[in-house]
Amino acid sequence: MPESRDDLPDGGGLPAADALRRRLAELEAENARLARALEAAGGPAEAALRESEARLRLAQEAGGICSWEWDVETGVLHWSDSCHALHGTDPSVPPSQEAWMSGIHPLDRGAMAAAIREAIEGRLDTWDTEFRFTRFDDGATRWLVGRGRVVRDAATGMAVRLRGIGLDITERKAAEERQALLMLEVDHRARNVLAVVQSALRLTPRGDAEQYARAVEGRIAALARAHAMLADARWQGSELGALLTGELSAFLATQRVELAGPPVMLPARTAQPLAMAAHELATNAVKHGALSSAEGSVTVTWALEQADSDQPVLALRWAEAGGPPVTPPQRRGFGSRVLEGVLRQAGGRVMLDWAPEGLVCRLQVPLGSPADSTAGTKR
Repeated sequence: MPESRDDLPDGGGLPAADALRRRLAELEAENARLARALEAAGGPAEAALRESEARLRLAQEAGGICSWEWDVETGVLHWSDSCHALHGTDPSVPPSQEAWMSGIHPLDRGAMAAAIREAIEGRLDTWDTEFRFTRFDDGATRWLVGRGRVVRDAATGMAVRLRGIGLDITERKAAEERQALLMLEVDHRARNVLAVVQSALRLTPRGDAEQYARAVEGRIAALARAHAMLADARWQGSELGALLTGELSAFLATQRVELAGPPVMLPARTAQPLAMAAHELATNAVKHGALSSAEGSVTVTWALEQADSDQPVLALRWAEAGGPPVTPPQRRGFGSRVLEGVLRQAGGRVMLDWAPEGLVCRLQVPLGSPADSTAGTKR
């Protein structure tokens, strides 16, 4: 009978796998006890042994753990049924060390071969390795972890058997990668937010302290709303209609602002500049434009256009009507400078038309790949 798996090394960071490994050790110890009972008592113990082995197989399958043993001298490799399932091999075909090594990713194969060599030559008694493996049945590449121990001849110290377990950790690896990318994205977004805040502070007039405080507070609030939407979406982006609704909700309730356009998912790098742009346009409309009078209204429309680079470009039109007569400003105001500044960070541009019946502002902002702008969005 195989020896107890109490000699397997600790799992290192996988509590669930460690618990299963301990359970496997307990079940195999029970197998050994039942085997001894079988020799002493004969037939009745055989049924109990089969039942214990069935529980062992169930525990392995439930935990996604496979067990194996390699005879160093003969080269014979024994796999549990769960090992065949893990590697996508045919249980009717005896496994071999050579075939198993051929499935290991070329970038990981050298490290695995070195670990086995060091174990056989006596420089390593246990190992815990992570490697990529291409399954033989469906060709899928999975991340596996292998843990094992060397069994040596008591007299010579030579390696007799290598014994261990295998476990699929693909989902854990994917989660780790997503977390690392998310951390990089959050860091990048935080830097951009600080740059936008710095730009807003620099461009806001400082002559009136109270007005300065209100202006800065409003701009930072717009950034905070966009930030909250991005955080809720795990920094995958923001839906344009929802973003504009958040900025213009007070006027949408009175039907003084109309929004119309297709579903568009804004990349994270674009959402905050557009939130700032909407805030600046709304602030200007309330102070000087269409929303400063009871009869005024604003219509915001948008569409996706194709650029020469085959990347979609958001074309947004802000049109005011019904407000006081508009005259072109003699000089560029700080609101215009903020608009240009924040849109420049997103790679976009602003065109202002001071028509007598109301300001018309056109924004053009590149959105990156088509998948970034339209995938899976609904209004």
